[in-house]
Amino acid sequence: MSLSFSRLSAYRTCPRQFEYEYIKKLPRQIRAGESFGSSVHNTLKKWGEREIAVSGKRQAGIDQLRLFTQEDSAHHLPLAVETLLEFWHSSFIVEGYGTRVEADMARLRGEEIMQYFFDWWQQREHDVLFVEKGFSLAVDGQKITGRLDRVEKVEGGLKIIDYKTSAVRSQNQADADLQLSVYALACEQSLKQPCSELSFLFLSEEGVTEVVTARTAGQLQDAAKQIRLLEECITSGDFRPTPGREVCRCCPYSNVCDVAAV
Repeated sequence: MSLSFSRLSAYRTCPRQFEYEYIKKLPRQIRAGESFGSSVHNTLKKWGEREIAVSGKRQAGIDQLRLFTQEDSAHHLPLAVETLLEFWHSSFIVEGYGTRVEADMARLRGEEIMQYFFDWWQQREHDVLFVEKGFSLAVDGQKITGRLDRVEKVEGGLKIIDYKTSAVRSQNQADADLQLSVYALACEQSLKQPCSELSFLFLSEEGVTEVVTARTAGQLQDAAKQIRLLEECITSGDFRPTPGREVCRCCPYSNVCDVAAV
């Protein structure tokens, strides 16, 4: 079985949730939080693609002032907050919300978040290489696939940024996070460049919080061990549930699980 970080994460959260989704393939409805997160990711994908297009034209010698003040022939949109908001409204997914009012409130909340993102983006120059970049790497013969939200060129190598619409995590949590370790491995194996920085970019109506970390060779070795252990458990068919209030509250299968804690 080809594994992705989302599958590894599901198994770590609760093996039975993994079984329901990836082994039994039980159907489920998308939730509001998932819908909102997908809308944010789709918006920032379009924004990143626009950055790359503008950067390419700039490097080709086109007048920079025209790029930011007039429409160009590629996408007809300048790098401005109005463009970002237009991307947001065209990317917004209404599925998952209980009522039209809830969807409208989420749409307005997203507008606020996009303004915060634009303010963060303006603070420095960004050399964007890829957005939504797919990767495939091997850990002791086990194939791991995934997608990088945003890859920037920085001094000494690459910076990988992962967007989050969940609660902000601490520096210690980011330093030990398996997802970012997988991304660092992917940077070296798939992109063939050193990973200088790893970043969680938390986006909420309270603002943008960036938590930056890095990985040592020893940490990457530990991450490979964690992946091997998870793969062994999955292969062995160990899907014993690990219920808990927070785990089950967010589980899309809590209504069919006989040990759900909610």
